[in-house]
Amino acid sequence: MIDKKFEDNIKQLIKILKKEKLSSIKVSNNKGSIEISNLNNSNRIDKNIDNNILEKKSLPTEAVQQSNIDIESINSPMVGVVYLAPKPNSAVFIKKGQKIKKGATICLIEAMKTFNEIKSDKDGIISNILVKSGEPVEFGQPLIELK
Repeated sequence: MIDKKFEDNIKQLIKILKKEKLSSIKVSNNKGSIEISNLNNSNRIDKNIDNNILEKKSLPTEAVQQSNIDIESINSPMVGVVYLAPKPNSAVFIKKGQKIKKGATICLIEAMKTFNEIKSDKDGIISNILVKSGEPVEFGQPLIELK
């Protein structure tokens, strides 16, 4: 059985999926992850939400309760390859547990042979880094989570 707060979080993810016209959305933390896909029929997701469409992909109750603690993500503004440091042998821009301010550089995304600095759009403490240096990212994909 899915509790009310978890169901509300799922409905918010579905709204984001539709609003941003994404084919899927995935949210992760250190307790687990959940992925919702738009199966070329956005109405199908709405109809099935009450029928446990998330059966085996739901987070443990403890993680659901933790997810309600003001955790926000900073998402990729573009498609490209993410880099967590300015150069291969340099220190990373951010670390888990680090306090960051709005405007701080969190990573670089290479798109069309151009390196774009991605800056934080809010203040917070980094609770999780969701990407690895050198991996491809999609538009809207969460890069980091902030408390």
